[in-house]
Amino acid sequence: MATAEHKEPNYMGVFWALLVLTLAEVGVFWLEPPKLVLVLSLVGMALAKAGLVAAYFMHLRFEKTTLAIIVLSPLLLSALILIGLTPDARFSFPRKLPTEWTLPGHEKSGSGHEGEASEPSATGVEPSAPTTGGETAPSGDQQPPASAPPVEAPPSP
Repeated sequence: MATAEHKEPNYMGVFWALLVLTLAEVGVFWLEPPKLVLVLSLVGMALAKAGLVAAYFMHLRFEKTTLAIIVLSPLLLSALILIGLTPDARFSFPRKLPTEWTLPGHEKSGSGHEGEASEPSATGVEPSAPTTGGETAPSGDQQPPASAPPVEAPPSP
């Protein structure tokens, strides 16, 4: 079987191009442009560097078009997933940290019967009682009584 011969790539030229792109990335970072400009320029330069490495060091430049499509399709799919998930990341608000960490099966609970008083929570605020008539249940932003022990922050991982 005959193999297709191709001209030897200029590896030193590719090396210098990668070096210039890397120095440009460092320069952009130290210039401290607006965040959007920073991210877009760094991603663009990283994609250019990845393209150079794939084209010359992985010899994809000399392959058939079908192989290039196979290599580029995951990049397109990743971009579509990123675009699709961006609204979730942008508009998802972080949850409040729990006031007390407990292991499953070690929870502090009352007898579990409705209508009976349960133990006070870790914050010292009594749990909300069902409302009847014009009464209102205590809100969660009330201060604990002076006799309640202070709540310690959970250990950071």
